[in-house]
Amino acid sequence: MKKLIMIAVILMWTKSIVYSQDANIHRSKLQSSFAYHLRYPKELEKAALPSFFTLKVQYDHKAKQYNLEFSDSAHPLMIKEVLRIKDKLDFNAMYDDFNLGNRDIPIMIPIEIKMQSASPKFSDPTTKISQHLYNFKGKQAFGEFIFAHPLSLWW
Repeated sequence: MKKLIMIAVILMWTKSIVYSQDANIHRSKLQSSFAYHLRYPKELEKAALPSFFTLKVQYDHKAKQYNLEFSDSAHPLMIKEVLRIKDKLDFNAMYDDFNLGNRDIPIMIPIEIKMQSASPKFSDPTTKISQHLYNFKGKQAFGEFIFAHPLSLWW
């Protein structure tokens, strides 16, 4: 009987001091909203072309909305799809994750959407996709910004 009481006391004591960590909950909010709302363009899916680009997010105080800028490596169909779901994505979570009350600093989010079998065209080094990953409008990203963890999805 004493053993049972002792085990019960230890379990209650352990339960009172053990708690889960809240690490990266905001990043997972953005990733889950991205995965839930995104519909990968059929043309890219049929061609087995994965997407690998950087999304630059900055809050516009006057318009009270987030402005998105895509790296030069983003496919036009992928840009169109992300702009379609832009208002459904939880970008506030990213700013909360970095503890940025001031939303003037842009956040760079690398996004990678992988395919089960990638086209040989995508892995061809002459396509220069990786060289344009951090280029915006033909120029390399420059200035003050924060890099977020990449969002990776399998399609």
